[in-house]
Amino acid sequence: MSISICLLNRDAGTDIMLLGNMKKLSRSQVKEIVASNGDLSDCDLSGTNLSEVDLSAMRLVRSNLSRADIGKAVLIRTDLSGSELVAANLGVSNLTGAVLNKCNLTRTDLSFSILIGADFEEALLTGANLSLSNLSCSVFRHADLTDANLQQAEASGADFSGSQMIKVNAYGANMAGSNLSGTNLDGSILTKVDLTAADLSGANLKNAELINANFTAADLTGADLRGAKLSGSTFTRAKLAGIVVDDGIKLSI
Repeated sequence: MSISICLLNRDAGTDIMLLGNMKKLSRSQVKEIVASNGDLSDCDLSGTNLSEVDLSAMRLVRSNLSRADIGKAVLIRTDLSGSELVAANLGVSNLTGAVLNKCNLTRTDLSFSILIGADFEEALLTGANLSLSNLSCSVFRHADLTDANLQQAEASGADFSGSQMIKVNAYGANMAGSNLSGTNLDGSILTKVDLTAADLSGANLKNAELINANFTAADLTGADLRGAKLSGSTFTRAKLAGIVVDDGIKLSI
């Protein structure tokens, strides 16, 4: 039988242990734990209204926050690693420096949020909404962002290396200086995306929509662009050694 522990008051030593199931907590209980510098790891917060709650620097490791409303909340440097956040609302929240590695963020709303320097390594973000969010210097290494919405996101300096970004919609996003090496962008929409000085070496861009994209000084060494729509794209000073394109295609350099 598995044991799930939820620390309600770490300092006072009044840990609650439940066999088999996580401890279900209400909004008021969460705020009480936060006030006492407790630990929210391994807790059941599914469907809980946590909007506008300050959870900065808290531990919510392996907790269940699926369908929770965490909109307009503050989660600066909060550790959510390994947690379930399926269909949760994190819109307009501040997750600067938060840890969300190996989290399940399927269909989660992260739109209009501040995610600067957040860690999403190996996270599942299929169908997630990150539109108009600030992802600068965030880490998405080996994450799955299939069908995610990154429209007009600020993602300069972000690390997407080795991630799955199949059919991502990143229309108008700023990805200048980002690391997309080895990333699978098959069928994605990258129209009007700024990829200045980005690393796309070995990336799969087959069937991607790259209309009016800016690849100035980008590294596309060994990238596969077969079937991609490239009208209006700029490749000035880009590294194109070993690039694969359809016969007859000429890149604007």
